[in-house]
Amino acid sequence: MLSATDTKLLGFAQTLELTARDLYQFVVGRKSLSGDERQMLTQFHSHHVAYEQTLNGLLGKNSVSKRNDSLYTGFLQKLSETPNVWTALLQIENALVTTHTKSIESIESAKVSALIASIVTIEARHAAILATMTSTNLSLALDNSESVLVVS
Repeated sequence: MLSATDTKLLGFAQTLELTARDLYQFVVGRKSLSGDERQMLTQFHSHHVAYEQTLNGLLGKNSVSKRNDSLYTGFLQKLSETPNVWTALLQIENALVTTHTKSIESIESAKVSALIASIVTIEARHAAILATMTSTNLSLALDNSESVLVVS
């Protein structure tokens, strides 16, 4: 059984993964993407779907099953402008990495912490790949200056 703290943190993580899922779905539908870009982003989308489903399974009846609409709207605006797509996706992934990493500090269950850590490693890889779409500067791919998203 999950503690109240773990339930709250996992519920927030679920809203973030649902938001990322929906944002990737929006981007994958863009006509300006090449076939390879669409395939890559479709894979990233499927990762966020899997993370949300895993969190949903852990939360059970405490599942949130709702994206963060304010975060979605803010990023949707950035993603609607073609030159900003890669930068906005990088910002999303880095925000998820920072937020999930910070949440591990407060999670009480070692198994739940391990799950969130496994999500972080893949989302950090997403960020590194997305950074290469915006620049050849390796530090951009490795440095994450995004702020932690606040648990609502």
